[in-house]
Amino acid sequence: MTDHSTRSIEIPKYIIVKSQAVEAMIAFLEMMRFGRVCFATQENILDIIPELREVAHRKNNSLFLVQERPYLNRLMNTVEMIHAEKPDALVGVGGGSVLDTVKFIGHILNIPIILLPTLASNDGICSPVVSVRLDNGRSDSLRARMPFALFADTKIISDAPKKYLFAGLGDVISNVTAILDWELSAQRTGEQIDYFSRILSEMSYKSILNFKDATIDNRNFVETLVDALITSGISMEYAGNSRSASGSEHMLSHAADVVFGAPFLHGHQTGFYTCLILKAYGDELYERTLQLLCDIGFFSFLPEELFDSNGFAEILKLARTIRDRYTILNTLDDNQLLKTFEDTVSEIRYALSHSDSKSKSCR
Repeated sequence: MTDHSTRSIEIPKYIIVKSQAVEAMIAFLEMMRFGRVCFATQENILDIIPELREVAHRKNNSLFLVQERPYLNRLMNTVEMIHAEKPDALVGVGGGSVLDTVKFIGHILNIPIILLPTLASNDGICSPVVSVRLDNGRSDSLRARMPFALFADTKIISDAPKKYLFAGLGDVISNVTAILDWELSAQRTGEQIDYFSRILSEMSYKSILNFKDATIDNRNFVETLVDALITSGISMEYAGNSRSASGSEHMLSHAADVVFGAPFLHGHQTGFYTCLILKAYGDELYERTLQLLCDIGFFSFLPEELFDSNGFAEILKLARTIRDRYTILNTLDDNQLLKTFEDTVSEIRYALSHSDSKSKSCR
């Protein structure tokens, strides 16, 4: 457990989750009267939010475009470029690559950041962690700055390709197994659990599991999903690390990135591996989680490669080396996990074959 008496807890001072949040962010920037603001985004976002270009070029403001999944060395080059401009604040508008870039730079330069996510694909929209690519092709999680203000436009997020919402769903659901792994470690190793962090993490996934008649086209469900992602991110800030939202399912996902070359969305992988780990635990939430993901159509977005047992065997070889974190992977051997994998895949395939009727059971 992190000693909160020795460090400060950063949480956003302003959180706006609604349709037309873009207008609210622009008004907020005018109210704050920052002397110089540096905006980070991508070219396609300027087409979605055309007013962003005009705002980014007002007065002393500037704009730079972010590459997809930046490597650490490129991020450091960007830090030097932004430092030379001496901005009073950073604004990130876009998906995970943009937000992670801004969070990383804000942490290094110690300046406030304002985020406007255009996708709800993971809890990085409001977390103290960024995922960066290293020169060896692996991903690593590094400390980052929490946003000073967060504006989530539910219309823009809802209008994005549905695969990103499903990825966000998979990332939130993974908190179920992250907490199970944390509790297991507390029992076996004496690791301390931060009470408030666990409560926030549980709130995030329970809001999704308990949502009645959830569909990805329901604007209220999308807003609940965004709220859950924000809550999950804040839980990590209270923990002082990613323990509350990242367990064995994330270790498997990071290993899959190495094996497959990282072509798949993070949340699709974590959602799938959450089902596998829940099956391994024999937890009662396995049935509910599988049913929810079946009913909402999550499994139809998963790449076929995730279902391959040979690929999973390779993933297992790497997963335990990804992070020094005690999880259920420490208690089961490869044969046990491979058997659980095959059983889980079999049940998911059955779900997919009966997905023509929402009333059908996944099993």
